[in-house]
Amino acid sequence: MKAVITGGKGFVGKRLASALIKQGWEVTVFSRRSAPQSQEGIKTVKVDYFNINNLTENLKNVDIVFHLAAVLFANNKQEFEKGNAKLTANLVKAVELAQTVKHFVYQSSLAAAGPSKNTKDLIDETYPCDPVSDYGKTKLMGEIEVKKLPPHITYTILRAPTVYGGAEAGVSKISAWVKRGLMVNPSKKDMYFSFVYVGDLVDALILAATNDKTKNETFFISENAIYTWEDFISKLALAMSVKKPIILNLPPFMLKFAGACYGFIAKITNTVPALNYDKVAEALAPGHWACNSKKWVDLTGQKFLSLDEGLNKTYNK
Repeated sequence: MKAVITGGKGFVGKRLASALIKQGWEVTVFSRRSAPQSQEGIKTVKVDYFNINNLTENLKNVDIVFHLAAVLFANNKQEFEKGNAKLTANLVKAVELAQTVKHFVYQSSLAAAGPSKNTKDLIDETYPCDPVSDYGKTKLMGEIEVKKLPPHITYTILRAPTVYGGAEAGVSKISAWVKRGLMVNPSKKDMYFSFVYVGDLVDALILAATNDKTKNETFFISENAIYTWEDFISKLALAMSVKKPIILNLPPFMLKFAGACYGFIAKITNTVPALNYDKVAEALAPGHWACNSKKWVDLTGQKFLSLDEGLNKTYNK
């Protein structure tokens, strides 16, 4: 099997590429920057996601596309639309023109569906989507583009919640603050979250490409348990063998102010903000960033690590 991974140099993509190589796949990683020397049997090519001809040429003789590339943080909606909606639309068009791709796996997000209204009836695939952030809205736009693939090219959409398990940008920064002994709760105190261990997400992505039952379907991928932010930080500190940090619960106006400050600094310095208007919108949304993955589990039988197990594995306990 020949696979292309977009976002293959990212947190999930690197692990997916390695897992596929171990299973005997031929793997090509698409990169926006100059292609480094290929390693471990993984070929890396530089592509222009906004040049259909360039994409099409590099997709010839490919069987499976794993589309993981996304803009998680941006300064405005236009940047989110370019990186999540337009980029996906171009890739879908190129896949159709290449004429060899059989299946398209799209890593979407819980944000594309929106938060659950309560903890007793978590959002699943039967609920109408109601994204509250520009990130979520543009990831949903990406899903819509994927569904435009012609009938002979099947797809699977996986919506993931918070992914943890290594040096990903978000959780690695959180770990650093945990070590310092101080943590800000980037949400309401009583908000609950779903999580998925990165290794489990990688397994799900491969299942999505190889299990015929997943074709032309959308799924939530997560552990069947929910946690408050304080739960997560407490378990993270325990796995790291450090003292639980002081957790500050900021009122909404302070979160908005912090988001505005980060966004302003990012514009001046031409950098990507870790906290901005969009993440604040998610933090203050009514409900919980939690989901129900029963459809996926019933169909595939996949078992997910608990948060304790995943964190202990992350920190080699």
